[in-house]
Amino acid sequence: MGAALIVTAVAACSNAAPDRHQRADRLTQQLRAMPGVVAATADLANNVAQGMVYFWLTVQVADDITGDQLAALTAHYLDELHAVDYTGYQTELDVHRDRNVFAVDSDTRPVTNSDQITEQARRWVALRHEFPSATITFHATITHPPSQSHTNGGPGPTPGPDLGHPNTGTIELPEAADYTAVAATVTALATRFPDLSGGTWTISAGKAHPADITTTQRLPTPDEMRVWNELNADQSIPHVDAMTINAAATAPVWISEKTRSHDIAVAFQLAGEHLATAAQLPAPVLYTSTDQIQAHRNYYGQTTSPVAITIGGCTARTYPPDPAEQTLIATYETCRR
Repeated sequence: MGAALIVTAVAACSNAAPDRHQRADRLTQQLRAMPGVVAATADLANNVAQGMVYFWLTVQVADDITGDQLAALTAHYLDELHAVDYTGYQTELDVHRDRNVFAVDSDTRPVTNSDQITEQARRWVALRHEFPSATITFHATITHPPSQSHTNGGPGPTPGPDLGHPNTGTIELPEAADYTAVAATVTALATRFPDLSGGTWTISAGKAHPADITTTQRLPTPDEMRVWNELNADQSIPHVDAMTINAAATAPVWISEKTRSHDIAVAFQLAGEHLATAAQLPAPVLYTSTDQIQAHRNYYGQTTSPVAITIGGCTARTYPPDPAEQTLIATYETCRR
């Protein structure tokens, strides 16, 4: 049967919740009997006084589990959430194969997209077949119904505090993988898994040749990948590249280059050589060249030290730029002067 997979369902606090130990034990026994399942255990707490109300289900399944088998397991779990009142239990289903994870983190509210989640269980198995040497973590899309409130004595739907979240995933490539493997993985993800592209993905190369791409709501365009490849290929100044798409408090595209050296002069030299390549993309694009892959930026998205240039835009800085950075600002930024 091969190595085992592990499935986990997690949960947390509530002010009042029915005791569901018997149902949890029953579900655990049912999952043990499903095809591909090796073992199953449950951990459920209902201690309101200590603020511990959770349902934790762990299921080990065979290495060769099929998409249909995992979909059936996931559907059975979701059917239980619909059939039984788990009010107050924060629930989460995690499926592990070694370090690989498929998660259904549904929190304390009902789930309204069971069919989509079940299909995404199949897609996780397909992802593992597509990238067999990678470590894959995938959190399924979750949608909740709007909460109900009463206005002027009558019922009326209002947006709840948590309406769910889109799918999120990470693909960690093997130790020897470099930026070319990251690019190939992004291409395969876009071509063969377009239904998953609207979530958030992080694709990372191995530690020997670090490089990563993080993208939200869409995958990189061919032009963005072309620029990514060009910047990575030019190692005349040793550096590491990261590209982030649709991150909060930044431009729609952020290219971050981390120099191996801590000398700011090296960062300026790299920026002088690579800004023209980054500027081939549609503006605005944030370009940073520092000794940190996340650059020197604060919680509010302000840059706290050079080098940071928003191509076709304006960079919020907490410091006055020196003449070297001012030259780059004059060339690439469009701030009102």
